[in-house]
Amino acid sequence: MPKIKKPQTLVKWGHQEVTALELFKELDRLVCDPVRSLYEMDGDMYLSDYRKLSDAQWKITVALDKYKGDK
Repeated sequence: MPKIKKPQTLVKWGHQEVTALELFKELDRLVCDPVRSLYEMDGDMYLSDYRKLSDAQWKITVALDKYKGDK
């Protein structure tokens, strides 16, 4: 399987600019871990996981709005 090139394009994420690799690592931390816990606990969720998902949703919305030129 060929290696994926690591682009150095910076993306506005919250109050900082990050590379695509850093963005995916942050999404993994904010989204994948809480969703994994949701599956393991049959739909129950820790408050800290809810906060992570809320943070991810806010940052994704702001980033998409900037790229679409809405704000």
